[in-house]
Amino acid sequence: MSKEKFRFHWGHGIVLTFVLFAAFMAFFYVKMSQQKIDLVGDHYYEDGQKFQEKLNILAETKRAKDKIEIRFNSSNKELIMIIPENTSHLKVDLFFPGDARKDKHFSYPRTEGKLVIPLQMLTKGKWKLTISYKQKGKPYLEEITVQIP
Repeated sequence: MSKEKFRFHWGHGIVLTFVLFAAFMAFFYVKMSQQKIDLVGDHYYEDGQKFQEKLNILAETKRAKDKIEIRFNSSNKELIMIIPENTSHLKVDLFFPGDARKDKHFSYPRTEGKLVIPLQMLTKGKWKLTISYKQKGKPYLEEITVQIP
């Protein structure tokens, strides 16, 4: 009997590559199946319908003749709104994308004329303003982005 020494050649390399790949894929599958997926909400169908309603309201607001005029005075950090007659349920939401704890919300049941909201309490950065209101019972929505210096 001759004692031959084991020699590693290309056939062994191919088999080893496939075995390592299969082991990695099995490990990857087990790890990913244990992860909690929060990207999809529990009520994704209803959320999609609400989003479509929001898009419809935004489109209707663009077509409206008598809408709120919005001005941002960056030097005084003021949001100035010229509000037409028959406007009710005015709600101003300020969203700071970097930190949800800094979001601000203002509500005004009935307002006409000029409304000035001081924004000195806001930190520097990009803010998204969402202004929703009703005129003669019909909902309107405007979204703008401002940069607080």
